[in-house]
Amino acid sequence: MALATSSKRYLEQTGISFHTHPHLKNPCLSVVSEELAIDSSQIAVAKVIRSEKNSYLMVVYPLSHELDYDRLNGMLRRDFSEATECELSVWFKDVEPGAYPPLPQPYGLPCIVDRELLGKDRVYFRAGTHCSLVSVSGDDYGYLMGSVSKAIISNYCSVESESNSQELDSAAIKQQLEKLYRLPPMPAMAYKIIEMVNDPDVNAKQLSSVIELDPSVTSQVIRYACSPYYGYQGKIDSVQSAVTRVLGFDLVCNLALGIASSQAFSIPKDGPLGLRNFWRHSLYNAILSQTIAKKLAGRLDINPDKAYLCGLLHNIGVLLIGHLFPPEFKMLNKLVAQHADCSLHELEKQVIGMGQAKQIIELGHDQIGSWLLERWQLPGEVVACCAEHNNVQVSGEYSDYVRIIQTSNYLLAQEGISDIKLNENMGPVPLATALVNDAELYEIYEQVMSLCGEIDELANQIAA
Repeated sequence: MALATSSKRYLEQTGISFHTHPHLKNPCLSVVSEELAIDSSQIAVAKVIRSEKNSYLMVVYPLSHELDYDRLNGMLRRDFSEATECELSVWFKDVEPGAYPPLPQPYGLPCIVDRELLGKDRVYFRAGTHCSLVSVSGDDYGYLMGSVSKAIISNYCSVESESNSQELDSAAIKQQLEKLYRLPPMPAMAYKIIEMVNDPDVNAKQLSSVIELDPSVTSQVIRYACSPYYGYQGKIDSVQSAVTRVLGFDLVCNLALGIASSQAFSIPKDGPLGLRNFWRHSLYNAILSQTIAKKLAGRLDINPDKAYLCGLLHNIGVLLIGHLFPPEFKMLNKLVAQHADCSLHELEKQVIGMGQAKQIIELGHDQIGSWLLERWQLPGEVVACCAEHNNVQVSGEYSDYVRIIQTSNYLLAQEGISDIKLNENMGPVPLATALVNDAELYEIYEQVMSLCGEIDELANQIAA
């Protein structure tokens, strides 16, 4: 789809000449502007805002500018905020979320256009899709906006180089997140387990006594030890027997730590990003990552049990988004359900939020999740895997762990158990074939997938 049906029909009815400019699918207009070498001041952005009395207004301004809510509120003597995606779906039935055309007429919306857009040689805009821009001459766009109110409603914002501005924005947003929102504290059991991990004198009995204070964590640890994956034929009736006979001290610590950490969040159980699917993805990734790490233990300086914990918590930012921003999380679930071909990382940039929520979510669950894990003082390997699991150019101290997590996600994407989507541009499996070849990886993958019934059941129990 080059442009939405309503917009196309409207432009054709006016008799105006327009051109389409296809590009690779990308919800970020700034990136598209650079790729197509279009001045951002010539790109019209449409936003629908809502007053406290639930009246709606489309505002149109250049991409190079930021909407000035104070000026707009003073001008119209109302308090406006951004409409949600659910509200916008009433008007934009044929439009991808975030690709709203700056054409109020076909959608029956009142509108104000920033005067800065008028008088340009050419005006470019989204017309319903993230795969192309549409352009018309400046005179023709002025004609289209002939009956629309005009005013100065935005301010020019200077843009530094992308890398510098992104780093500065990230630091500023992190400050906002910590200042404006109540980040969940680490659960008491998780904190106690970390203390025990760091104490060389703690034994299996002491660890078991702490875990058994929580019946739900206890039952999951015992069930996990009884899994056919470990092949133990005897009876496991306590955490201590799970530690000493099957799983070992470190793995029980990491499993209990992961389960206890998730208790800090309140999010729905159902939905593509709900608690059930979160645990399903996390457990598959953890088990697969641990198995791959065992295969590589003699070739890399890695701990398979630590790789397990990295896999278990690498997506914890999803839980944080759901906990802090319920309306936006609901919208994100809807986007994931509607766009099966898009990765979660792409869809997070399309979420429309209130206040600072949009800025925070746009950074991605990987970035904000790593901030929380860092705040909780979890091991550097775990923080790095959370922060970098979508970074194909990862390097540094913990890059081997990150690549294992990426490899697991790549393999699991074949079954739709991942936040990435396979496509022809993804290239080979992320892990270097010098370390392990594809045949070995797929053998490990098949071994783990043979336990899918057990893993799915365990995920359901943890989420219950």
